[in-house]
Amino acid sequence: MPVRGRVALEGIRFAAGVASGPSDVVTIWKAATGGKTVGCVPFPPVPELPHAAGLLPIALDSREDLDLFSGQVNAWLVEADLPPSFPLPASIPRFAFPRVPPLGLEEALERVEELAEWVDAVSGSPASEGGIWKSIRAYAIRRSLLDTLDERITREPAFLAPEERRVIVRAGIFLPPEAHSRLLSAILGIDPEPDAIPPEGERGDPLIVLAKRWMGV
Repeated sequence: MPVRGRVALEGIRFAAGVASGPSDVVTIWKAATGGKTVGCVPFPPVPELPHAAGLLPIALDSREDLDLFSGQVNAWLVEADLPPSFPLPASIPRFAFPRVPPLGLEEALERVEELAEWVDAVSGSPASEGGIWKSIRAYAIRRSLLDTLDERITREPAFLAPEERRVIVRAGIFLPPEAHSRLLSAILGIDPEPDAIPPEGERGDPLIVLAKRWMGV
């Protein structure tokens, strides 16, 4: 068995609690921030936009997850071809975002701009350009830490059991990226990656950056 410190063990236990009772965590977040949640089926390719507008995107992977959040979701961000196994309330705002990106940048940018307008309307507090860059940076740091976690597991297979890794990753779909990054940092025993996006990289229109990333450019 690996030797893990108290902070790492507490982080793993916290992640397990979030993964098993995500609705409780979201309830606390809403009470503490007064913010709104966006239920995502599946997790959107550009979660930075709802996050930048002060919303909490939460991914619902199954009908069981959908039942857990009954009455807690303020809006829905879904893929265009939503399967019938996810019957969503018709009275709640909904935006259908294509899972597969268009082939052209202009069309991809149009879809991203439409999503940005929708999340601003749901939030009631439009995201600034600086806020979108901040969100891009937050999710980039989280992705970097998840990569570091997997690299650690590859080097030290006994560092985490498969179930421990599963709950740590699952916790991230119900937490803001900053909170998940702090959790990952605690488990890994490292500081968050501040240089995941160099400041000099934050130039131009962030929506174009998101559209290109969605396209894999």
